[in-house]
Amino acid sequence: MKLRYGRAMLDIEEEDLPADAALQPRPATRAECVYGERPCPHVSCRFHLLLDVYPTGSLVLNWNPEDIDTMPETCVLDVAALGGATLEETGKVMHLTRERVRQIEAMALKKCKMKPSLRGRLQVFVHD
Repeated sequence: MKLRYGRAMLDIEEEDLPADAALQPRPATRAECVYGERPCPHVSCRFHLLLDVYPTGSLVLNWNPEDIDTMPETCVLDVAALGGATLEETGKVMHLTRERVRQIEAMALKKCKMKPSLRGRLQVFVHD
């Protein structure tokens, strides 16, 4: 299986990827996984930080699968539960540079300002 890791393409066998706990059902809600095993074995969960799945079906590895035990966090919901974080802290968790995190934040805030339906609910995050 070919996977993109950053800009490089890796040729990885499926058995090299972390197990997805096929014998155990994946949690359906946050309440079911809050006190679950860490690092999270459910790599196919949309909140897992190891890989991203794009609408086209392509997979992009954010971390080397061999490094899953050294990832600072494996679940984006765990990160959100910690509260606010600096650009550096967010970059370390997401495996991005501080500048890239700042750019993504700026784009997200711009989208929030343009959508009236989001403006009220997210006003606390918008810096005018």
